[in-house]
Amino acid sequence: MADIQNRFSKMPRNWIATDRPAYLAHFVGQEIQLEESAKKTLIASGDVIAALKIYMLLVAMADDVKQQKHVGEGRVRTTYDEIGLYLKLSRAKIRNGLALLEWSNAIIRLEKKPLLYELSNYHPKNFYKLPKGQLYGYRPSSEPIALARFPNRGVFAMRALVLYLLILSVCQRDNNVSLILYSTMADRTGIPQNGIRQAIDHLVNHQMISVIRVTNEETLEAFGIPILIKGKGSPNAYLIHGLKGKAYQDRVNTMTNWLEAAKEASEGSFEDFF
Repeated sequence: MADIQNRFSKMPRNWIATDRPAYLAHFVGQEIQLEESAKKTLIASGDVIAALKIYMLLVAMADDVKQQKHVGEGRVRTTYDEIGLYLKLSRAKIRNGLALLEWSNAIIRLEKKPLLYELSNYHPKNFYKLPKGQLYGYRPSSEPIALARFPNRGVFAMRALVLYLLILSVCQRDNNVSLILYSTMADRTGIPQNGIRQAIDHLVNHQMISVIRVTNEETLEAFGIPILIKGKGSPNAYLIHGLKGKAYQDRVNTMTNWLEAAKEASEGSFEDFF
């Protein structure tokens, strides 16, 4: 059960590393032509949320023996009905979400009926970890996945998913911790610093991450986290639910265990826990 819960899927690095999720968010409130033969579409926050949810779903679905056997690695055969079932999205949002992903070169459509997509720049040895077990949850295959419970509209919900993908991209190699400053988040995403906290709260409330402010260098060293250069500010540590590190991290995959283990390494190292 633990192995299923902590299973990750391989998410292509290029689209995330070049901040394309944030790029999509910049077009909210604007009209863009997503397809050559179609009229311009007024982009809403819900369209970007749908795109990011669908992208994570396709990454997780590509991590499947049957898919790989029939269509190859980094590819997914699916339908509107299946995407709608898993994410509880309307057909209009699915259409716009998929169009945004194609438009931004996140995916390449190979066939229309049924849909066949390829994850752009997919490589089995060059990836970020997407916590498949956490986002799918334990459920019958005929029910929505856990990610479906995340809001389908709203600017802060959209910003939250943009930040989530950024946090996944800076996760430390051997644990489930990302260390990043608000200022870096703002620079990478274009989200105002005063809007980051509320977006992060969305992720915390939906049990996608836990957050703790770490100021003690011994604690960072104990977990193998690089010490931030002095004068750059104090970062937050983001614990990604559903990712598991190597041997020393086995008991540090929940906030409670992380706190207990960290206190063993250094007492009084935390502040602003939320």
